[in-house]
Amino acid sequence: MSKQASATRFIGTAALAALLGTIAAPSFAGNYAEGDPRPVPLVSSTTRAAVAADAMQWLKTAPTQGYSSSYEQQAVAVSANSRAAVAADTQLWIRSGLAAQQNSEAGADTMKPGYREAAAEYARLRASPAYGALVDQFRNQQAAAQPQTRLR
Repeated sequence: MSKQASATRFIGTAALAALLGTIAAPSFAGNYAEGDPRPVPLVSSTTRAAVAADAMQWLKTAPTQGYSSSYEQQAVAVSANSRAAVAADTQLWIRSGLAAQQNSEAGADTMKPGYREAAAEYARLRASPAYGALVDQFRNQQAAAQPQTRLR
């Protein structure tokens, strides 16, 4: 390789290094466009009470999440299961194989035959008298585990 080709290669490499250094320089700065890693707290002149009042005022005229005034929303019905009912339901979920299907590597694939079979078994167990028996069993265990207090 000649001295001239070597010098040209060296100058080209140096120019490329200078260009890359110029491009990368802003990333070494403390306050760059993507965000400062040392955030500065924002100071607001609005009080908490003013924000709350503004929110309450906005709520008076806020849209109703897609429901028109002529459409009455259904009241939300909340039911609470007892601890024994939840434990019995969980036991049947595990027994049916649905837990294994949902916690597999593939996740809950409702289109697989194995998942459908497990879901059908869970529904069958849940509708059977075994569910009621399990609820009673857990309820009795729970009652036996509670400390007995004596009245004086």
